[in-house]
Amino acid sequence: MSEPQETEKKSLDQQHEATLTRETEHSMPVPSKENVNEATHSTPELAEQAVDSTGQSDTPFISTEDSNKRVFRWMEEKEQTACDKDLMINSLAESLQIHKEIVERVQREKDAYEEAMEKKHREERNSLMMQHEQAKAALEEHRERCARLEVAYQSVVQELETKKQEYKRIEANFYSHVRSIRPTDDDLSTIQPEIGHLLSQMNNLCMSLRSKIDRDSATAFVQERWPAMNESIKELIKAEETTLDSGYITLFAEKFLVETMIEGIVRQPIHPGVSINEAFQQVDAWIRARNEEWATRLRQQVSALVVKQPAEEQQSIEKAKEALVEHIMDQLSRIYPAIKEDANQAKKILNIVNRAARLSLAMKGQEIAIKPVSVQEGVATFDSTLMKPVNKGKPEGRVLVVVSPPFVATDPSDPEHGFVIPGKVLCV
Repeated sequence: MSEPQETEKKSLDQQHEATLTRETEHSMPVPSKENVNEATHSTPELAEQAVDSTGQSDTPFISTEDSNKRVFRWMEEKEQTACDKDLMINSLAESLQIHKEIVERVQREKDAYEEAMEKKHREERNSLMMQHEQAKAALEEHRERCARLEVAYQSVVQELETKKQEYKRIEANFYSHVRSIRPTDDDLSTIQPEIGHLLSQMNNLCMSLRSKIDRDSATAFVQERWPAMNESIKELIKAEETTLDSGYITLFAEKFLVETMIEGIVRQPIHPGVSINEAFQQVDAWIRARNEEWATRLRQQVSALVVKQPAEEQQSIEKAKEALVEHIMDQLSRIYPAIKEDANQAKKILNIVNRAARLSLAMKGQEIAIKPVSVQEGVATFDSTLMKPVNKGKPEGRVLVVVSPPFVATDPSDPEHGFVIPGKVLCV
């Protein structure tokens, strides 16, 4: 029996004993057997006063009438004692009966309470056992599920590792294939800064020659080179002067270099000096109208052939570069007359041409088009997403001169894949 049950049983026994004590105290006193016998067989006073063995009495003489009275009184007292005895016996019997009923009632209550408690404890034990079994079953199910998940996890990890290896193999094959059809290993991440470096190199060349400017000859060259911009050019000439300021002349010299590189190299169908330039332009237009993806692959493969297997085309390419350098030197000599006698400047220009030629092949080897965006001078307004102002200009208003156009690489299938190199403009 558990400790709570023992405590409850002790409490019940104590209550039972207290009830018995109270019942006994309220019941009539029970005479002992010796007292009952003494009351029944005791000798009356008359016998005590009987005559002794000598026939003489120790007491004075009592009359017969008094003796009879005493005898009757003694008999009445004896009858009264018998009645009291019966009454006492009846009271005791009733008390015992009451006590018996109380004990039986208490015992019944005790038995009922113990039975109820036992039933309650039994139900609690059954409930706990059921909960234990349920928890045990749930734990076993959880373990089985964990085991299944572990097996599935290991399978997924193994499958993922297999896919990673397969991806690496596919990636290696892809880059191998790309290298086979691309003229260079460049991608957008290398082409974007290379365009910026080329533009900076042309700007640095013009800035280094600023001290050698002939303002009269340079102003005439600018007006002849861009006759449609004569009105805009006049806006840049101060009222009391007839020539452009050296700063503006430097901007136009840089503009000339950029336009020459774009027209002579970047916008060539394949490459400067290649014999199939015109034929490829016609084929590219025909294929692109029907399947742009095929046209892109053809452009990549032909550009790769020019780099990897130039054969007899190499000599024509070099001649085209030399002719372009001579043309640039001849035109710049009108701005900087002393440039023709400076062989070092010719090397700088040749370096710029070679760099632009290599950049052009890298651009033609990409899956997406990378090209300069035309900006209409004198009409277009400043757009901060495509333009940046030169030092002398304002970051707003009408675009008067485009020193270098914006270069944009866009992917129709992925707008986030690409870049924008802002153009350099002069606004008024």
